[in-house]
Amino acid sequence: MVYKSAVSKANKFIYIGTIVFLILLSIPSFFEDTYEPFLVLFSIHFVIILFIIWTYKTTFYKIENTCLHWKSGPFYGEIDIQKINKIEYHKGIIVPTIWKPALSHIGIIITYNKYDDIYISPEKQEEFIATLQRLNQNITFKNTPYVE
Repeated sequence: MVYKSAVSKANKFIYIGTIVFLILLSIPSFFEDTYEPFLVLFSIHFVIILFIIWTYKTTFYKIENTCLHWKSGPFYGEIDIQKINKIEYHKGIIVPTIWKPALSHIGIIITYNKYDDIYISPEKQEEFIATLQRLNQNITFKNTPYVE
């Protein structure tokens, strides 16, 4: 089953604002005597804009057999569901994990193996957590409103 990442309004404004800002930064170089500054600056900004759009469009999580696959732009990974120890609900901009393939500030922190963790934000969190719980009954939950 594939779960798209939830996208918060704040993140949408940040992404759109960044794209508009980069485009506006390129405009003054267009009026230079030569086109070289414009081409260099526009090329750099264009690559950054493509990266933002790529990440925005391709952030998802897929549960397949006993693995949780995640992808966000050029970054991807796989977690064995049987090695998941804990799922913790998290709401806030500052997330205490290294990996954050998520587009929302409301999500879950999955702790797996001994010290590894990842922050994700599936749109259908309740369904996502129920699927993980069905595949691994040993998962403990902390601050998760969807589990009794």
